Amino acid sequence: MNFTKLRTFTDSQLVTNQFSGSFDEHDPSMQKYLKILQESVVRFEHFDLAQVPRSQNKKADVLSKLAALTFLHFQKQVWVEELPKKSIDNDLMVASVEEEQPNWMESILQYIRSNVLPNDKREARLVRERAPMYFIQNDILYRKSYCGPMMRCVGPIEAEMIVDEVHNGSCALHSGYKTIAAKIMRMGYFWPSLYRDVVKIVKRCKSCQRHAPQNRMPRHDMIPVNSPWPFHK
Repeated sequence: MNFTKLRTFTDSQLVTNQFSGSFDEHDPSMQKYLKILQESVVRFEHFDLAQVPRSQNKKADVLSKLAALTFLHFQKQVWVEELPKKSIDNDLMVASVEEEQPNWMESILQYIRSNVLPNDKREARLVRERAPMYFIQNDILYRKSYCGPMMRCVGPIEAEMIVDEVHNGSCALHSGYKTIAAKIMRMGYFWPSLYRDVVKIVKRCKSCQRHAPQNRMPRHDMIPVNSPWPFHK
């Protein structure tokens, strides 16, 4: 929209006076909202924020009170959108993990992109057989699954971080290796040595070894030894 003049209306006297400078903003949240508004109106040649009295804005006043009510009885009449977070909250920046090169994904990526196979005949045959199970989307390698979602392929460094978070993270239960491996695959991650890496981390976990259930059954079947018959020859 290529307009340069904008006039907006609000029923909040506090917002109007804070924007005009008549009121001081003491609340940290209101300071953030005011800063965002001031940065947004710079691109307009003329911007006006006018207050509408409550008596002239009954519909908007009724809609503003819906946030304190339950939404079950009017979902079919009124469209309600629940925002998961405030617009002033900054998104968390997640740093990408740099993997060691080369790793197990390099040969598959090269074959899918440019049809280049490794020099080793056995490895080239394995890559040719496994390549139909993979595809590239947004420069990320994914593996197809039979009954679940597409699984994102990860390298050794990221794989170790995923296993450690699932097994020993904030919401972990120190489960067995089968449960952890199944949970990782349900989350949508895959790498060839998934089960081996999970077993390795579970075996070196001190908490799992200390609190693991002890099997007191004998390893072999017990062989009864009958006492000989007295004076038997």
